[in-house]
Amino acid sequence: MGAEPLNRDAETLRARHSSPEFEAVATEAEAFEEKLQAALLFDPPEDLLNQIKGISDQPVRQRSWIPLALAASLLVFVGAAGLVWKQSHQWDSVEAYVMDHYSHDGSAVIAKAGENPSDQDISKILARLDARADERLASAITFIKYCPTPDGRGAHMVVSTDQGPMTIIYMPETRATDGEVIQFDQVQASLVNLEHGSAAIIGKQSQNIDSLVVMVRNSLKTGLLDA
Repeated sequence: MGAEPLNRDAETLRARHSSPEFEAVATEAEAFEEKLQAALLFDPPEDLLNQIKGISDQPVRQRSWIPLALAASLLVFVGAAGLVWKQSHQWDSVEAYVMDHYSHDGSAVIAKAGENPSDQDISKILARLDARADERLASAITFIKYCPTPDGRGAHMVVSTDQGPMTIIYMPETRATDGEVIQFDQVQASLVNLEHGSAAIIGKQSQNIDSLVVMVRNSLKTGLLDA
């Protein structure tokens, strides 16, 4: 678990489920890994370059070595965490990615989804992925965040439906087998190819996800920069 907190091979899962103590350690490791992901997936300020230039234009002052040493240590830590995080996210197929991603934090994200995020938050995240949700889809989104995908950054969304919450994972640079349905861990995922990229629509096996699949096809507009 220390080397690969998100390891999902059969042997690791058997060991994890063999005792409450092991399950508790695995859950704690996954929670910490999620914090690392959240720290690494952020948008730099739009005026970052100007801020850096402004700092470089300031007169040179005598600086204590202690803050510099602390900053260097933090940089090394974040860099190492980023390498471990990337190495623990390698998928042979879109199907493997969807199963691993949802098994990692799908249920946890649904549990923390609550009040609808602002239209600005939804628009900002999707716009940075060259996409937009129309009013019908945007009004149903109760949670949205950036997430890793097989080909770069994507979006992880929870939407409210008449059958309960469901998940949409948008992959801007990844193509999938359109219409393929994956079943795992009591959930089902339908893969949808969009004009640009693809999406996975995920719900419990007891839920009918067809209506949400149609909504995503019609309401998630992609490839806006090429329009």
